[in-house]
Order: sequence, then C-alpha cells, then structure tokens
Amino acid sequence: MATQSITLNTGAEMPVLGLGTWQSPVGQVGNAVKVALENGYKHIDCAYIYQNEKEIGQTFADTIGTVIQRKDLFVTSKLWLHMMEPNHVRECLEVSLKDLGLEYLDLYLIHWSHAVAYQGPDVLMPKDDNGNVIFANVDYKDTWRAMEQLVDDGLVKAIGISNFNTIQVDDIIQNCSITPAVSQFEVHPYMTCNRWVNHCHRNGIAVTAYSPLGSPDRPGATASGYPILLDDPVVTSIAKKYGKSAAQICIRHAIDRGLIVIPKSVTPSRIIANSQVFDFKLSEQDVKSISGLNKNLRHSLIPKF
Repeated sequence: MATQSITLNTGAEMPVLGLGTWQSPVGQVGNAVKVALENGYKHIDCAYIYQNEKEIGQTFADTIGTVIQRKDLFVTSKLWLHMMEPNHVRECLEVSLKDLGLEYLDLYLIHWSHAVAYQGPDVLMPKDDNGNVIFANVDYKDTWRAMEQLVDDGLVKAIGISNFNTIQVDDIIQNCSITPAVSQFEVHPYMTCNRWVNHCHRNGIAVTAYSPLGSPDRPGATASGYPILLDDPVVTSIAKKYGKSAAQICIRHAIDRGLIVIPKSVTPSRIIANSQVFDFKLSEQDVKSISGLNKNLRHSLIPKF
C-alpha cells in the first residue's frame, strides 16, 4: 500500500495510518499486528495498560528484519497512571521495551494527566478498603521532565501526551524544555475537536486521532441511543460516491484534516480495508460536509474511578 507521513517537530516522519491495539485480546493481537505489517502498515500504537505488549513483541521478533526493517517501523507506547511519579517513569518504559523486544520507542506518551498511587508495577488501579481509587499527588509537569530525560538517554525518539486538554498542553509548553511532538485524543466526525486540533497545530504538535470510526464496538453502543457514525446517511452517501466503505471515508476524513489516525481491529479483512485509503482524497466540500456532523459526542470518557 502507498503510505503517507507527517513530519514531527523532532524532524522524524510519523506514518499517518497506524494500527491501534486497545482492546485487542491476547491470542489475537499478535496476528493482527502481523497482518498489518504484511500489508504495508508501518505504525503500531501500543500502551502499558493494554496488557498485550508481550504478544506484540513476539510478532515484532518474527517480522523485524524480514517483513519490515526497524528503521521503517514507528512504535508508540504510553506511560500508565501508576508510574507517573518521576522516579517510576523509566521503570514503566523499560517494561514496555522489554515486552516489545525493542531498544527504543519512536514515541512515548503520558496516557492521562492524573496519577494514581504506585503499589508495584502490576497494580494498575490501586484501591483502598472501600473500593475507592487511591490517587497520587503528582504534577504532570514533573512527569514530563522525567520523560524528557528518556529522550536525552536515547530510549525514546519523541515524547507526547494523550487525553490532555489545551490548558494542560500550554502548561507543559510554558514550563518545560521539550514541546510535545504528538497529542493523542478522541477525534471522529461526531467529535471533530476543531479548537483542540487547531491549538495543537498552531504549536507545532501533531494530532493522533483515536476512535476514528466512532467506537462502533464500544459496550452498549447499539443500546445507548447514540447515533452510529458508520450508519450516518451523510457518511454512507459519500462512501457510495467514492466506491469506498463508511469506515474508509472516516479514516480518509481524518487524514485530509492533517491528522494521524489509528483505527483498531483484529479482523484481517478490516485491517487491510482500513489501509486502502491512499488511492483517493475527499473533496473540500465533502470534508466540510462530514465535519458538519460534529455533535461533540465523546465516547472514550475519562476512566471511571
């Protein structure tokens, strides 16, 4: 497949299409990554909290050097909340590197802006005797400075943030040494985040859109009463016009907005179909029509504590 990339503020090239691995089960995620790499994907989005990086690492061991060269592969992972204290940041990264079988990451993100208490690497969401989450008083700017050290040490090529609002982004830019290379958050035609996206772009920060298809497989999606993006008549009519699927139109819409996009799937046919978006481009009017569907409808809310 033809590929396209965005130049980060570090000078690195980041493929605009990646495979997301959130909710990709152990026993299936490895094959999903294998199918993706065999069909031209060069960008895999991972995270400590997904608890599937070991299997992804096994696939990397089988494919790097044969299916793809390491220099051509862009791998992202994310720091989880329980290791946001500066003295645990490197520990979290090293677990991901070991599991993934890599010497460095191309991009490392702080997954959310709020920290929970550290009670060991395997206690992902510590709770007290009453079942309440135990938070930690950690300033994300201190976490960011520890992330900067990872760049200095050569363990990561770039650092960024996930699920940070514009005020928090400005806080990091104004008080830290390295401007985030990437900000990852939910973006799709029902949640266009124009102000958020524009703010990042004005500051030289690339945007990665997760849930670009509107999370049609989220729990309770069909029973929630919310509209299903892939069934929207505007999307389906434009899909018919281009001879593409509704999913392909949503992915292309994100790319035409200058975004990086990471649709997730473990189904080989869908992984392949999601990559078939580089042989066409939406007209300016079609981009506007799809963007006009915005409902500020966010599906991936802050984790319920």
